[in-house]
Amino acid sequence: MPKRSSGCFECRQRKVRCDEARPECNTCVRRGTKCPGYRPTQSFILHTFTEESERPGIIREDENRYRYSNLSQSPEGLSRGGAAVRLHPAHARPVDAPVPRQVSPIAIDRVQHLGNFLQLYLPMREAEMLTPPSALLLSLAATPASRNVFVASLDALSAAQLAVSDKTNVLINRSRSLYGTALSQLMKAISEPERAVENETLLATYLLTLYEVFVGVTAGHGFFFHVQGLLHLLQQRGPASFGHSRLDMQLFHGIRYNSLSIGYNFRKGSMLDSPEWLAVTAKAAKIDPYVSLLDICICIPRILERTDKLAQPSADPAADIERLIDDAKQLAGRAFEWIAHFSRDGPRYSKVDASSIDGFLDKCSDPELFNPVFAFKSFGTANMYCIYWMSMLILQSNTFGLLRRFRALEPKQLMLWDRELAGYADSICRGVPYSCRPAAGYVGRFGTFTPLIVARKYFEAKKAEREIKWCEAVFYGNRVPGLYSPPIEIKGVKIPGLRAQQGVTVAEGGK
Repeated sequence: MPKRSSGCFECRQRKVRCDEARPECNTCVRRGTKCPGYRPTQSFILHTFTEESERPGIIREDENRYRYSNLSQSPEGLSRGGAAVRLHPAHARPVDAPVPRQVSPIAIDRVQHLGNFLQLYLPMREAEMLTPPSALLLSLAATPASRNVFVASLDALSAAQLAVSDKTNVLINRSRSLYGTALSQLMKAISEPERAVENETLLATYLLTLYEVFVGVTAGHGFFFHVQGLLHLLQQRGPASFGHSRLDMQLFHGIRYNSLSIGYNFRKGSMLDSPEWLAVTAKAAKIDPYVSLLDICICIPRILERTDKLAQPSADPAADIERLIDDAKQLAGRAFEWIAHFSRDGPRYSKVDASSIDGFLDKCSDPELFNPVFAFKSFGTANMYCIYWMSMLILQSNTFGLLRRFRALEPKQLMLWDRELAGYADSICRGVPYSCRPAAGYVGRFGTFTPLIVARKYFEAKKAEREIKWCEAVFYGNRVPGLYSPPIEIKGVKIPGLRAQQGVTVAEGGK
């Protein structure tokens, strides 16, 4: 390719040698012609396309975009052919000023994909009240993409969102390729001690846990390992490293909720229920009901773990059972205080017909089973209520099992326990439809999975077949049919101690 001439536009057009003096070449000055200036280091290229082909038909340089770019054009000068063009002072018109760097098409695509992801994933209503994990995603647009690990994870998650929304298998395969790239970048990041504990690394890993929810094919194992990795990174940083920025706390809240889901599923406590880690959220818990609720719920997996240890041969139930039951009751008492304060002005929802919930009947084969359903005042409110009902069903079912094993309960006590547990399961099922609406976004749909699993386990223990089928239909209805192979199996939280007692009538499904 021949070298482009660096002369001024006039000399190039006349095909004469230009001495390239600045701001005006002497050749034009001697001829009495206004020097139009020089081409910058970067050029504007115009492409036109024919209807028959996507290849450029004409490629030319649009010199009019920067002809006279180093001169100021007044209306009078333009009207007289440029004879009276007024120049800026020399110090105000740098000739070789750096041209702003062009935005990469890849970067433009990333911004567009991120915008699409946030629009589809988060609730659609303006000024919606979000819980801290959802607010974390809302802050992605303002998070500098300074690390490859963060960019790669964001690309994979955005592609997964588009694939699920468009129901496109080809794009799912593309997103999995991006997921592999993100894993490679993550391995590089965590191999360097300083980078391993950066917010960008934690955020990237958190985004990959969401990817597993979207199109993961590991039956939850990928989600589990990512959460375990996040807890390891938290342990490396220590509790004192959090609370210095808003992103710090949002990350911590998101990781803690995922850790809670793992704890419920595996009945294992985590380091996050220790006093030093609970101190991280002590200040926020005073003003944020979501944070104060999670402060209670994060302690429940430890109760479940201690319960399971009682069945081990080396356990001494006589020495541990009373303390365990007392601890469980105290934790439940804190939860009762939370819900009483949260609903001090009455329930933050109204009861509506199931048919009024947009899109829900498409996911439910038995709409009259749990009807009416709850219409909450906001997405955040719905999320907190469902977390409360789910957590209390797990905690109180466990306590009920302990009492039945180690204490004699009267028929009236059995009936009261059954009514309480059935009420939690019933409330979950009436609260879930609100999060199935398209307006709740994919975060609403995904937020129904664990509560539905817990409710279904309760109905399995009660042998309530109709309720089981309802939970399964809504669970699979909130996923995207045909995009998961093999189909996701419903399995998860164990609900011990739920069986009908001889001589006691147990109400099915909380009716």
